[in-house]
Amino acid sequence: MIIDERTGKRGPTRRKERPVRFNDAMKNKLYIVFILVVLACVGLIVRLAMIYNDKGDEYSRKVLSQQTYGSNTLVAERGDITDRNGVVLARSEKTYNVIIDPSVILSKEYYLDDSLDAMVECLGYDRDEMLEVINSNKESRYLVYEKNIDYIKVSNYNKYKSKHKFAVGVWFEEGYSRAYPYGSLASHVLGFATKDGGSYGLEQYYDEYLTGTEGFEYGYYDPELNRQRVTKEPKNGNTLVTTLDFNIQTIIQKKIETFREEIGCNNIGVIVMNPNNGEIYAMASNYEYDLNNPRSLEGMYSEDELEGMSSEDKTKALYKMWRNFCISDTYEPGSTFKTITVASALEENAISTGDHFNCDGYSEIGGWRIGCNKKSGHGSLSLAESLMKSCNCALMDIAAKLGASEFYKYQNLFGFGNRTGIDLTGEASGIIIDRNKLNVTELATSSFGTTFNVTMIQIAAAYASILNGGEYYKPHVVKEMKTDEGITVRSEENAPVRETVSKTTSDFIKEALYMTVEAGTATPAKVKGYLIGGKTGTAQKRPRTEKKYVVSFVGFAPVENPQVMTYVVIDEIHDEALAGSSSSATKMTSEIMNEILPYLGLYPEGDIVYNVDLNLLQELEEKPQDEIIDDIFPEDFDEYEEEEDLENGEDM
Repeated sequence: MIIDERTGKRGPTRRKERPVRFNDAMKNKLYIVFILVVLACVGLIVRLAMIYNDKGDEYSRKVLSQQTYGSNTLVAERGDITDRNGVVLARSEKTYNVIIDPSVILSKEYYLDDSLDAMVECLGYDRDEMLEVINSNKESRYLVYEKNIDYIKVSNYNKYKSKHKFAVGVWFEEGYSRAYPYGSLASHVLGFATKDGGSYGLEQYYDEYLTGTEGFEYGYYDPELNRQRVTKEPKNGNTLVTTLDFNIQTIIQKKIETFREEIGCNNIGVIVMNPNNGEIYAMASNYEYDLNNPRSLEGMYSEDELEGMSSEDKTKALYKMWRNFCISDTYEPGSTFKTITVASALEENAISTGDHFNCDGYSEIGGWRIGCNKKSGHGSLSLAESLMKSCNCALMDIAAKLGASEFYKYQNLFGFGNRTGIDLTGEASGIIIDRNKLNVTELATSSFGTTFNVTMIQIAAAYASILNGGEYYKPHVVKEMKTDEGITVRSEENAPVRETVSKTTSDFIKEALYMTVEAGTATPAKVKGYLIGGKTGTAQKRPRTEKKYVVSFVGFAPVENPQVMTYVVIDEIHDEALAGSSSSATKMTSEIMNEILPYLGLYPEGDIVYNVDLNLLQELEEKPQDEIIDDIFPEDFDEYEEEEDLENGEDM
């Protein structure tokens, strides 16, 4: 009996267990089982070897068919860019990349031979080089070997493979590359696109819409080692239908190239625009670049110059080449701004169309003697003559009557000091003088377009609003946007943003600018058979002592109902005899208008009668033109008198 230590009670006595003995009979049975298992394994191995010899290739294919070759992104086709008439200016062309799967090629010795034969015969590759590539990437399932091969090679390979089933492990991935059929045409407007997206111009501004939505591809090999795939198709980008006109763009680029070759300048810009809705027909800068090779500087620099340039210098040169002068560079507008000053004063009733102004050749303002462009003075001038003869003294008087607050208000109303919102990248806002710093001297000099900076597109948009009766439209380059099926998904409404002037003011300005071309400072702008209006501009760059100029001209036609406007700006003409005269810009406008007016279906319709002083017009027409031009552009022209002037145009 056993006594429980906790309770003190006795329990039953436990029996002692005997150990189990492993006798001979049991050992013999275990040996037999072991031998049977070994024999079964040997039999299984033999059977597997027999199966592999008989059907190894078939089973290898089945195994490989269960392996995917991965998921790949399918690039969407970038949308086209066309001109207003459907001429394709930018498009995407399908390309093919050679993809190699070394792991599949090396899975069988005879795969390797046939695959190498196919690559050599159809793709033109070197056999030894391909063998080295494959052996160096044995574990790779996706190796991009070559990009952008011709489709003929793709077709030849596919035909070869259909007859040689062991040519495996090579396929072609589809993609797209950007192409510009007309090279440098409208390069600063279009910009260019790379694999990373759009750069500059429309390509960058509308990159999101042009790019589209990517798809994907999930693939595998079938039992015959043919590549199979499951795809989600990409959504192609939208097509941009621009307001550009291929023919007008071609015309202005040829004019710029001719001027650059025959005369030369630091920079030049031309904008052709519809003043009634803000549509840009054409826009070009000094050096257009090849959109198909946008990183080449060969057109701008000689071989010796390029060899002497550092990489940093080349990068700066590229940025300069890509820069759109028409929207990104600022300058003092000069006398073209006089139209804005007069229109603003008329709107505020600070002056009337019958007012006269006296010019003695200079004005004493704020303690400074500020000169007119005619140092001997113009004498008594009507308001229309003030624009026709581009009189600084008259404009200073007009600005004083308008007042600094109202002058500043109209600068903003016409869009100066702010971006216009044109649908292009890189637009500058310009610089105007703050209201609290616009004292009497700054007001006087600003009245005729100095001491503040503008962009070409700002002047163009402001003039357009005056010419069309007072409605300010946001300038734009895209007319509508369509899917690749041709469905319009977005259209520019061409709605005015705000009103700048009344129709009465608009009509007076058009009359005065018509007279400016007929018998004023802009006679070189005439086009035979047409009534042209316009305003010249000559702004002396800083420092003033260097006597370097930006010259310009805004022209429009037909005068009574303007349908097209051209703005030409030339920075630092290389010919010293022409440097301080806007005649070069005026003549270029005439040449452009002479070609584009009939193209746009605008033909001469006879004389237009205006409510102007016809006796004055006749008197001006009879005056020798050389005398008029000399009045505006004397040999020693300066905006300020050299002896007691406002140095550098600043109020110290």
